[in-house]
Amino acid sequence: MSEKQIQEHAQKNAAETAHEKTEPAKTHEAANTEQPATTHEKAEHKAAAKKAHEKPHEKAGQKNTAENVHEKTGQPAENTQAQPAAGGQASPQATPATPGAAAPATAPAAATPAASVPFYKRGPLKWAIAHVYSSKNDTLITITDISGAETIAKASGGMIVKADREEGKPYAAMQAAIRAVEGAKNRGITGLHIRIRAPGGHGSGAQSVVRTVARMGVRVGKIEDVTPTPTDTTKRPGGRRGRRV
Repeated sequence: MSEKQIQEHAQKNAAETAHEKTEPAKTHEAANTEQPATTHEKAEHKAAAKKAHEKPHEKAGQKNTAENVHEKTGQPAENTQAQPAAGGQASPQATPATPGAAAPATAPAAATPAASVPFYKRGPLKWAIAHVYSSKNDTLITITDISGAETIAKASGGMIVKADREEGKPYAAMQAAIRAVEGAKNRGITGLHIRIRAPGGHGSGAQSVVRTVARMGVRVGKIEDVTPTPTDTTKRPGGRRGRRV
């Protein structure tokens, strides 16, 4: 080999050696510049994951605290909803359901307004006595004051029907009660005590009177049976002229 070729070969080897020395340096610099950036991104990702993991536990604790306050005070707990993260995006993890925790209290449905019921103010009651005589042949109703001295209203089955056989029937007694009670209400009577006299056990007309009075809008007080009964014995059969033989 000539001197020129030897110099060219030496320069070539020196250039390759210099290239090999500078290439690891560049690789090391690139590693140093990229490694911190990768480590920083990993640290941020780890912090975000930790924060997202702790947030549901904090919300669960707030929810349990609100439910405890609801149990002590009796007031409904507020529904805690997940707040959106920065940038308007919701948290990627949903709130886990804690075992044993009660379901969130739901607000009661709004009650529909009921139909307005008219309210009537009740004044002082003015009492009277309805004397009812019910027999097989007729039903007599006389309404007096408490002492029984003054007659306020009166009616009978014979004033309602025309046929004699209909005077003792329940329909005649009902219509007579309506007429008598209306007359008493026009005189300011608002409450009635009922006294029933039904000799012989004929009380069908008296029962109709009691039901009708209760439906006429007056207050019913005491209902008494004042049928007279003998203290010694019942009346002997045979009538006034005695038994005929």
